[in-house]
Amino acid sequence: MKDTRKKKSGGQEPPVPQSRFINRELSWLAFNERVLEEARDKQNPLLERVRFLAITCSNLDEFFMIRVASLKDLVNAGYDRPDPAGMTPLQQLDAISAQTHQMVRVQYSTFSRSLLPAMAREGIVLVEPGQLSDMQHDFVSRYFLSTIYPILTPMAIDAARPFPLIANRSLNLCVSVETPGNHESDPDHDFAIVQVPSVVPRLLALPSDGLQAFILLEDVIRMHLDT
Repeated sequence: MKDTRKKKSGGQEPPVPQSRFINRELSWLAFNERVLEEARDKQNPLLERVRFLAITCSNLDEFFMIRVASLKDLVNAGYDRPDPAGMTPLQQLDAISAQTHQMVRVQYSTFSRSLLPAMAREGIVLVEPGQLSDMQHDFVSRYFLSTIYPILTPMAIDAARPFPLIANRSLNLCVSVETPGNHESDPDHDFAIVQVPSVVPRLLALPSDGLQAFILLEDVIRMHLDT
């Protein structure tokens, strides 16, 4: 087939317009949005929808650790050359921020307003600490003391030591530490980081009649911070 495109003098082809390119990072976010649509599609089986939502969250974590981190490195190095789509690293970060904020809002809405009620109708419930029965509360306390408490390592935050290392893709609680004679209104009160252990399941199955009830591990830890 004969190439009918006009060439510049010297035999060089004209550059391809930037409008024909899509930024790589925004294209990836669009893919993740399509996965999120599967989580929102009520025609899909319920637990498959939950799985799709979890995939979008895991994908987004990895995206920020690798791709967003690389863009930040370019900005910090003063690199401002546009990509084939005509976007500089800083422009890409601004566009990513706007798109991911909207995506996360949809993720939370899908989970709290669609998936949780649908699971509850099927007898699968996520229990808040204030909703625990006496039997469940005793079960959670025993589990915390026997399994969770021995592997917790709070890390103090103060001016005398470097800020604790926060591991990638880890869940952490920032807590206020009360000491005798020190009150929360005191601007010099202490803080600590408590990392939620990843070596035990994040969902703890609770004893329950006729339901599959679970509580989040971070809620279990939060209930026992004064232990």
